[in-house]
Amino acid sequence: MPECKECKNSIPEKINFCPYCGKLLLLEKKLPLEEIPLVFLRADLSGFTGLSETLSAEDVMQILNTHFENFCNIIEKYKGILYQIIGDEIVGIFGLIRDSDYAPHLAVMAAEEIIKRIKEYNRIFPFKKDFKIKCGLEMDQASIYNITGNLCNSMIITEGFARSLLLQRNAENNCVLVGENLYQATRSFFEYEEFGELIENYISIRAYKLKLG
Repeated sequence: MPECKECKNSIPEKINFCPYCGKLLLLEKKLPLEEIPLVFLRADLSGFTGLSETLSAEDVMQILNTHFENFCNIIEKYKGILYQIIGDEIVGIFGLIRDSDYAPHLAVMAAEEIIKRIKEYNRIFPFKKDFKIKCGLEMDQASIYNITGNLCNSMIITEGFARSLLLQRNAENNCVLVGENLYQATRSFFEYEEFGELIENYISIRAYKLKLG
């Protein structure tokens, strides 16, 4: 069993980093690396505060799981991958599947359908307060260190996560904001209106609002 030279802990499985201190171990002669452009989608679901006042925690969780299952199916339909679920937020990545031509366009179409599905759900199952969602998408270059062969356990170095998060946080309810890179890649296919420049910490990004049908 290999040992980390930094913290001296034993490493229980064959991976290229220490799970205790985070040091790269380079157990393989070469750490697998890919440099590819990816599209990052972040969608934040809201509307559960009002529900929690009238429904049990189990019912609220069941509704939340239904939405996330729908979102996952939509992301996979457009050849994306569900990367993470963080509370009531989902993170999807497009461009990793090699045969997914037009990944930028497919990502925007997925965001459109997610919002459409939320509106349909509100019509079919009316509550005191409608569910709403805010979507942020951006395309960015990513360095992927495929540590274990599983995407969610890989190291993805990119500003795409932070840029899409900034867009999502500034989006209006049931709105899609995209960054400059994704706008340039898809503007001939979708209709946008300029939203303005967003600045937070070290990130500055020009945002565009997708015109939904």
